[in-house]
Amino acid sequence: MVLANLQPQAFFTHFEAISQIPRGSGNEKAVSDFVAGFARNLGYKVVQDSLQNLIIYKPASPGHESRPAVILQGHLDMVCEKNAGTAHDFMTDPLKLVVDGDFVRAEGTTLGADNGTAVALCMAILEDKSLQHPPLEMVLTVEEETGMAGAEGLDAKLFSATRMLNLDSSKERTITIGCAAGVTVEYDLPLSFEAVPQDMAAFTLTIKGLHGGHSGADIHKGRGNALVILGCVLAALEKDCKIRLAKAHGGMKLNAIPREALAEILVPQAHASAMLAQVEECFRSFKDMYKATEPGLKITCESAPLPARLFAANSSDKLIASLLLLPNGVQSMSQEMPGVVAASCNLGVLETQKDAVRISCFPRGATQNHLSRMEQQIRALASRTEARTRFIQRSPAWAFNPDSELLKTVVACYEKQNGEKPTVTALHVGLECGILAEKLPGLDVVSLGPDTFDLHTPDERLSISSTQRVWTFLLRLLEAL
Repeated sequence: MVLANLQPQAFFTHFEAISQIPRGSGNEKAVSDFVAGFARNLGYKVVQDSLQNLIIYKPASPGHESRPAVILQGHLDMVCEKNAGTAHDFMTDPLKLVVDGDFVRAEGTTLGADNGTAVALCMAILEDKSLQHPPLEMVLTVEEETGMAGAEGLDAKLFSATRMLNLDSSKERTITIGCAAGVTVEYDLPLSFEAVPQDMAAFTLTIKGLHGGHSGADIHKGRGNALVILGCVLAALEKDCKIRLAKAHGGMKLNAIPREALAEILVPQAHASAMLAQVEECFRSFKDMYKATEPGLKITCESAPLPARLFAANSSDKLIASLLLLPNGVQSMSQEMPGVVAASCNLGVLETQKDAVRISCFPRGATQNHLSRMEQQIRALASRTEARTRFIQRSPAWAFNPDSELLKTVVACYEKQNGEKPTVTALHVGLECGILAEKLPGLDVVSLGPDTFDLHTPDERLSISSTQRVWTFLLRLLEAL
């Protein structure tokens, strides 16, 4: 075992165990069965619904049976991203864990600390019968990363608790008390095609080496989006070198800032040298623009075989315009909470299909009004490009409760342990708290968790020392509750 000598030992033992089980969104049955079997073997009541959500009931420790129950909540699935060249099948292969100083990471892939930390914390609490706590209702959902279908499908009748600790936050010193609403957008541009003229040369234009990151938590950090950069380069080449497109794709996950993108392009042979020089000029320009945040950026253009067909000129124009004009990045900042993003959009995935190009993007907003404005922008652009749009998988915002008694207890426990007050804020990410608060009216919720960095990228890592402190804090908090 790679993590055998780390503390808290129970947490890291269980974290390593679930890391051996593939658990990308939509592929959670094996990990759900594993955790359910673990809990049943310890004698606990387990409900495993048809979606593979888990609800595990741990009775109160002796003497605390009359205390109100508390929900501990997280999700079973993880975002599956890997570096180019990494040989890893997320459907079958275990993660290759590495201890790197104060961090646990995975070799060449995402780590799944988002939200394997919650799963391992719950398993460690189930296992330790010496702990002091009220009745616990542990909720581990599926498909959180792809639209929160698991939380949407939960049966509210399975819960008695009116207090909930969500364990899906990524900053130890921050207590989260609200989150953004979100919606998945599918923007489909119909394609028409033409035969390839005889005097054309083909090239593959590639954007790579970007940092990527979480489309909510990292959206304000000035990182490059490979799809946006691709659109800018294509626009420059179309203007000066009369290029045509045959294919374009990039990004892997809707909720991850794209790190790589490519396009198959054609150019009149007489313009090929000028086109390659223009690519170099674009590279120098973007390299300078992102010198602080994206030192690894690369833009390359290499010769390729001629394709069987190319996009009609009108189709190419509309795709390039869409990449340039769809909302991306921070759209507005909160007026109530300085430094907190109020609205953003991430161009997440670009894929060339049989008769259309699909751009999938993910707007987030602190309120429905913020979301509605971005939806209006997308619809206005779609009406001019003749794109078909779908707005699906909506998740509600989680509104801050200023009278939260749970928050007062959490802050008091944190201050007692650490000698300072935590930061209390709303986050520009999607948490399942909004859905569960709608299902359970009056639910008092806060979110917490250990320090994790570069979520939704192969650089994802979990702080060992922070995990130790959060474990101690969580046990003291449960005792106080």
